[in-house]
Amino acid sequence: MPHRLIAVGHSDVGRARQVNEDSYWVNSAQQAWMIADGMGGHVAGQVASQMAVEEMKALLGALKGHPHFVWPFEPDLARCVEENALINALRVANVRIYNRGVLEPQYFSMGTTAVAAMRSASDELIVATVGDSRCYRYRRGQLVQLTIDDSLLNHLIYKLKVSPEEAMEKAGSNVIVKALGLEIDVEVEIASSKLIEGDLYLMCSDGLSDLISDQKISELIQRYSHDLHTLTHQLIAHANDAGGTDNISVITLLAREENTPTFGG
Repeated sequence: MPHRLIAVGHSDVGRARQVNEDSYWVNSAQQAWMIADGMGGHVAGQVASQMAVEEMKALLGALKGHPHFVWPFEPDLARCVEENALINALRVANVRIYNRGVLEPQYFSMGTTAVAAMRSASDELIVATVGDSRCYRYRRGQLVQLTIDDSLLNHLIYKLKVSPEEAMEKAGSNVIVKALGLEIDVEVEIASSKLIEGDLYLMCSDGLSDLISDQKISELIQRYSHDLHTLTHQLIAHANDAGGTDNISVITLLAREENTPTFGG
């Protein structure tokens, strides 16, 4: 039996910032979700993250409403429609953020990370990322990070094959190497997970993951998984208690068996 994902999302300014540069989107009807963490100054970062979310909304709305939809970028025929939709939406957002930064000086070098997800027709959660916003899966007591941060540390480890110890020494702080709006095009990373009854997924900006350990996240999920609203707010509260040094955005998703139409159906 296919699954439907129940979702709760919330964003908090934190304790150190005056403006919330994060944006998020929860669409239960389309089974689509997104968090964008803007950067480039309190105005520019907010603009970039909002643009990313709006482009995702626009593309998924057009795809669902038009049977002869024309893809902005050539789709990969080896990928499912949801993968192509997420990749196209993020690449379009990237171009538009980049162009606005070039044309309007006040937005020069603005950008945003992004984590976006959709339930697929094959009953999988498809996750797309650019930057270090994350998606975790909690299944049968085990927390797994489905996404890989686009950080200098991971670039050294996975791309240049540097040892984790040497990479940590070279990278220093967790600097990201990829974001929407920094280049004219961007490579979008895709992950997927077959849905199982009771799976709990957590999407978040680094305002959460930088301040709360995976162990603490796992403990909070175990304690509050019966109530997504409480879980979402507890995660944010713990990040604030740990300093709240950044904006904090969280979307929690719970898989339930239900015979529901798939996206585009």
